[in-house]
Amino acid sequence: MQGLLLTLLLLCCTCFVQAQAVPPAQHWDVFLQRDPLHADSATLSFINLLSGEAIEVEAKGSQFTISTIGVVYLDSEDEAVKLAQTDGRIRKHPFIDFAPGDHRIDWVVSADGARIAWTIARQLDDESLTSTTWLADGDGDNLRELLVDRPRAGIRLLPVAFRPQSEQLIMEVRATKGVEAGPYMLRTGLFVLDFAADEVVSRQLPAEQDCYCAFGVGADVMLRLAQTGAGGFAAEVFALESDQSGVVEALPVADYLYAGNLIVSRDGSIAMYSMSQVDDEAGADSEFRTVLARIDLIAARQEIISRPIPALVRPIAFSEGNSALLFTTASENGTWKLWMVDQTISKVADGVYLGRMIAS
Repeated sequence: MQGLLLTLLLLCCTCFVQAQAVPPAQHWDVFLQRDPLHADSATLSFINLLSGEAIEVEAKGSQFTISTIGVVYLDSEDEAVKLAQTDGRIRKHPFIDFAPGDHRIDWVVSADGARIAWTIARQLDDESLTSTTWLADGDGDNLRELLVDRPRAGIRLLPVAFRPQSEQLIMEVRATKGVEAGPYMLRTGLFVLDFAADEVVSRQLPAEQDCYCAFGVGADVMLRLAQTGAGGFAAEVFALESDQSGVVEALPVADYLYAGNLIVSRDGSIAMYSMSQVDDEAGADSEFRTVLARIDLIAARQEIISRPIPALVRPIAFSEGNSALLFTTASENGTWKLWMVDQTISKVADGVYLGRMIAS
């Protein structure tokens, strides 16, 4: 009996030592700073929130996106998908393969970094396009093919967003020659891929998906902005688990003709978007003037919560319990924080805040 107790005690001690040996997850804030003289050249800065260590990586490319294993981007020199890591190294992405001659690649990462989805469009001999979409865990596990689209002339698919707290991926059917829609990315032809089961199911989103609209999604709601005849943009709100819908009335701002960059808070209580007008008094460096508008989804009302900013503006993320907003400009020359209560704006970084990376 004593021998058995001693053996159990040794096993417990061994498990405790092994558990203690597992290093804690490292939290990194990641920033991107563009070279003003070379548009495709950038510096990635990884800031360790525990130690204060700062790692800088020089990269050339686009589509910089945080994942659990590093920053994913499309290298502009060899057109390969690369991974910039916190040890300062750059390597070919371990499981996303974009071959020379492929027409286009697009990807999205879930808000928690647990999953990544990507679509590669390939051009066939008759110049039609076929799009293939894959899904994997952030580290490459559970890689699976979700959808192979039929060949279409001038049409490709691309992933838009993961629906939070679900196993659904929102996709877009996009024409390669899009409609001229102003300075913001607008969406059309949206649908859902439900990948909860082994067999992937394609589902329709609420409402007709035939408009070019700014689009945002939360855990339970989908929003899109619709320009009204009287000016301003009404927010159409659709419940994703029912047939319920509603409209938040537009602000009376007829001179703001463009709206986009719509984001929804994690708790689904508010949303934010940019609203811009052509600035006739601007110099060569800026031709737009932008205000930030907040949609209160609980009270069903909109309000402008910033002074006019002489640039195109992109909201990045809510902070401080939804009382502040991080945003950048089209030139990506910094990150600013807007305090909504008093419309105070302060610059917090010279680079664009890409987000927080949690790496084991």
